[in-house]
Amino acid sequence: MAKDDVFTFDLRGFERSLTKIEKRVLPTAQAGFLNGIAFGARKSLLAYADKTIQGKPTAWTRKGFVVDKATPGSLEAALRIQPKQGRYMTYLTNGGVRKKGDVGATPFNVLTDAPDSEKNAFGNLKRGYLKRIARQAKAEKTKRARLAAKREKLRAAGKSTAPARWGANNSSGKPGVFFGEIGNQKGYWQRAAKRDGDYKLRLLARMSDKAVYQPTFRWDDTISASIKSSDLAKMYSAEIARALRKFNGS
Repeated sequence: MAKDDVFTFDLRGFERSLTKIEKRVLPTAQAGFLNGIAFGARKSLLAYADKTIQGKPTAWTRKGFVVDKATPGSLEAALRIQPKQGRYMTYLTNGGVRKKGDVGATPFNVLTDAPDSEKNAFGNLKRGYLKRIARQAKAEKTKRARLAAKREKLRAAGKSTAPARWGANNSSGKPGVFFGEIGNQKGYWQRAAKRDGDYKLRLLARMSDKAVYQPTFRWDDTISASIKSSDLAKMYSAEIARALRKFNGS
């Protein structure tokens, strides 16, 4: 009767190699995989911000979108907004109540409405609009005060006040801008222009003590869409191959 052949294998070397792969290659690949997902989502968020924020986000705002990278020793990647930029973005991403003195408000008032012509398709106010009309109102207030003082001097001297009237010193002929409260509505107004005997004021920016915001920046939805559109299997395979190359080259 033929004797059975017996084969003996020493698996200890193979097991040691496998342990090295498990400890070095897989965590490195997993960290790279998570970072790829996080940076892909960051790219999607910035593209979405470009579409939804009027005039596109500034370089300062873009720098606020950061990824805390995963490492082989800490397999967790986080996509977040830096604290300073977050205070600016919080009303877009989370909604809430903005009060006077808060980020994005003046020390005295909060913008609560403006003409639709000054908003983008997402309902956001055009960049610099409020600063522009506030600057215009301040300059006009100063100019009108100077003209009023000049009229008093002319009147005291028994002279005509015509040269110191607003119309004579408003070469553009455009209606002026002022800040005030009309009919329980506080804000910046465009002065009346005479049309068919009527004088009509136009509200340029309604201001209040506080404003309630609904979330308009789709943070979670944008991240979810980015992940769903990614080829995760391909990404993970590429990270495995990259980690193996580093392992074999070490």
